[in-house]
Amino acid sequence: MTIADISTPLNRASTMAPIMSAFAAGTALGPAIGGIMADHIGISETFYLVGCSYLALTLVNRGLLEETKVKPTTFPWNDVHKRQNGQKENKETIADAFQNAIGQWSELMSDVRVRGVVAMNGFYWFALSGSQMTLLPLLLTDPTGLALSATSVGKVYMGMSLVQVMCNPTLAKFADKMGKEKAILFGCALISSSMATLPFCTDTNHVAVTLGLWSLGSTMLSTAPVAYVSDVVHAEKRAQGIALLRTAGDVGFLLGAAGTGAFADWMGNLDVAMQSSAGLLVSATGWFAARCFLEKKLEQQN
Repeated sequence: MTIADISTPLNRASTMAPIMSAFAAGTALGPAIGGIMADHIGISETFYLVGCSYLALTLVNRGLLEETKVKPTTFPWNDVHKRQNGQKENKETIADAFQNAIGQWSELMSDVRVRGVVAMNGFYWFALSGSQMTLLPLLLTDPTGLALSATSVGKVYMGMSLVQVMCNPTLAKFADKMGKEKAILFGCALISSSMATLPFCTDTNHVAVTLGLWSLGSTMLSTAPVAYVSDVVHAEKRAQGIALLRTAGDVGFLLGAAGTGAFADWMGNLDVAMQSSAGLLVSATGWFAARCFLEKKLEQQN
């Protein structure tokens, strides 16, 4: 949110790129280390260590981050004023905050630009979670296919994340220069084509090229939607706009992972499920492209 506030529409994606590169760097190391640990000490022990790491990180953040430090600030004159007037401290409950957010989201969704990118982000995460999080590990470890070990799967995900680390600044500049809508379309086109091609890859070199293109598309989608929403939403509503975008992505992530896995079990074929995810993303990309084209045409007419 701070990055969105201090940046401008001309450099917003580029300003967000270092944050996403740091995120990608973490996701590059995590799978590699996790795969090696799973092979050497076991899966259960690896989960225990990861859980302890999260707990330790929580404690560190609690003590070091300015946003989470406990800093009681009391002003004597305010307390006296409240006592004199018999006023009670106004504390907003979670239910109140939720209702307030829903009200602001309804207003934001009345904007056709926000509505379009929020829906596109939901479809993107639906397809990505089903394909990359659910199906891809199964395809890589299939005994009748590539039959990769846990360490090798970790290296695959590490390579995909390294592509994001190296290419994020360049692709973010492309998004700022050419437009966030074009960046979203370009990224989704790369991902969907990679999804459709992956089941036909039988050699590790072909898989590497396909997943490299997949990572380029994911890199484009890491900054463009957030930057687009930050551009079209007023500053006072920017936080809720980004929250709405993230929530749509989370819902898509939840439904995509479970739905694609169930569909793969029902079909009994991982390749068909992967290509179905590609088809869904292609359809959503085509819809978003048509929507952007019509919006531009209406703007030119007006």
